[in-house]
Amino acid sequence: MNRDSAKRAPAPRLRARLKEATTEAIRAAAEEVLGEQGFGARMEDIAERAGVSVGTLYNHFEDRTALLRELLRTRREALLEKLDAVVAEVEGQPFREQLQALLSLVFAHFREHSRFFALAMQSEALRGPIVPAQGGTIVELTTRVELLVRRGVEAGEVRREGSEFHASLLVGMVRALLLRAAETKRSDELQRGADVLLQVFLKGIEV
Repeated sequence: MNRDSAKRAPAPRLRARLKEATTEAIRAAAEEVLGEQGFGARMEDIAERAGVSVGTLYNHFEDRTALLRELLRTRREALLEKLDAVVAEVEGQPFREQLQALLSLVFAHFREHSRFFALAMQSEALRGPIVPAQGGTIVELTTRVELLVRRGVEAGEVRREGSEFHASLLVGMVRALLLRAAETKRSDELQRGADVLLQVFLKGIEV
């Protein structure tokens, strides 16, 4: 192989890594600014927080809507990847422990991205042009809870009667608790609320 070509080969990979690092810096800054200012946040403020020029910001994202859509996608995918790992890891454990593990992950994700998490949930309720009509976080979370419920029914730990509604009811309770924590800014109460939620829900469905 030509020595010159060997020297040139790493350059595209380096540029790609630098581009991804810049993109992630913009995502992180956008999450903070959008969480503080809402959907109307100025691109100039996001660029300043990311430490890049406005021109660089627009080189990566066409407009604020494109940036928000990308941020929702990447943060949602990161959460779903973790959820899938937990769902696989807890298979075979008692239903109560499986559900507790999944909910613990959801609440930990909220604490890490509290302001933006609430914003994303509200956007899914509005179903505007920013968020796709299908595949939102609530839908995906419900699908994974449904899997745990089916496991619980098959193991004889969960009542079969009405089980088709269990996941939707639980996710609705989770969503309400997270929105309350975001609105009151009392994340310190979140763990207690999560414990009460789990106790109430299990009392109604366990055999």
